[in-house]
Order: sequence, then C-alpha cells, then structure tokens
Amino acid sequence: MPKLSQQKIEERKTGIEDTAKELLIKQGFHATSMRDIAKRADISLGNVYNYYESKEAIFESIINRYLIVIDRKIKDILEELDEPLDPQDMRRLGEMIGEMVDQHQDFWLLMYIDVLEFQNRHFRKMFEGLAEKFRRLFEEKFASAIRRGDLRSGVDPAVGFTVAYMQFFNYFLVEKLFGGNLHLGLTDDQALNYLTKIFSYGVLSEGKLAQFKKTTIKKAKTAK
Repeated sequence: MPKLSQQKIEERKTGIEDTAKELLIKQGFHATSMRDIAKRADISLGNVYNYYESKEAIFESIINRYLIVIDRKIKDILEELDEPLDPQDMRRLGEMIGEMVDQHQDFWLLMYIDVLEFQNRHFRKMFEGLAEKFRRLFEEKFASAIRRGDLRSGVDPAVGFTVAYMQFFNYFLVEKLFGGNLHLGLTDDQALNYLTKIFSYGVLSEGKLAQFKKTTIKKAKTAK
C-alpha cells in the first residue's frame, strides 16, 4: 500500500476534525464516540486511531487549529486601535469583537465544552494574565494617557481596558450564542454606545471627557 503524502494526511485529519467538531457541538463531548466520528467521516475506526490516540486528542487538535486563527484575528483587532482608551477606539473594539464572535461561533461553543468537560484546560491561556498582556502591548499609549491626565485618579488603564474588552465579548456571546435576544433591551449599536459610555465615564477624567465632547461636536458641525 503506497504511503500517503503529508498533504493527503492533513486533508484526512481536517475531514476527521470537521466531522468531530460538528458532532461535539451537536451531541456534546461524552455523547460522541470515536466510532461516531469515524462513521460520519466515512473512514475506518482504525484509521481514526492512526491519527489520534483519543477523542480528547481530536478535540485538542481542533482547538489548536482554531487558536491560530483567533489569535491572528485578535492581534489584527488590537493593531487597529490608535488610542485604546479613547471612546471612538473603544467602541470600534466592541464592534470588531462582535464581528469576530459572529464569524467564529463554533470556536466559542467549543470553549464552553472545554469549560464543562476539562475545566477550561485547553482555552485557559487565552485569559491568563490578560491585563498584563495588554499592559505590555499598549505600554506607551497607556503611559501617554497617564501623562496627559486622561484617566481618573487611581484608575489602572490596563485593568480598565481589560474589563471593557471582556464585557464586549460577554455581551456578544450572550446575544449571538445563548439566545440573549436583546438582553439589555437595546440593539447592538445602542448597546455598544452604552457600554462605551459606561467604560469611558468610569475610566476617563472629566477633562478628557470634556475634550472628547468638544471634538465630537466639532466633527458633527463639520459633517453638516
């Protein structure tokens, strides 16, 4: 029997993982067997075991492939923020997070399987030390905001940004995955506006808010 090329092996593994992902999301981890995956993927059970030693190994491989995509997407989102604490960029952050949640719903559903079955062992690295990661990423921007007096006294910009980042995620996960159905009683646009306002009033100084308000009014007049 001829040896399969690496490309063919990867194609088979992708087919197995795509099938497994659908079954895991639909049936749950424990209700899905290796035999179910093999049957749905139209491949022998022995061949599945040639590539994966267990169902968890398939689950881990699916997640690792997704994490590469999601990490790249999150990096692209963060790179678009000129001033992460400014209301315009904060609202844009929420908007881009909403788009990502919508485009990769399977990823977030797998995350909740991981929470239930493995105490979030596979996804944990997405959240560990998140505020410190943002602190390093936006070190100069946060330092400049502090020097300008943009922040309320005692506010840690990294913590403030992390809270906003996570709340935008929570909002869209509830709306798009858990059937929230306007759980804030607002449209997505209205919710983004309200959440941005809440974070801004909690993080930014009175002087910075006044400056932003003046800039916003000036832009509105220019647009007319």
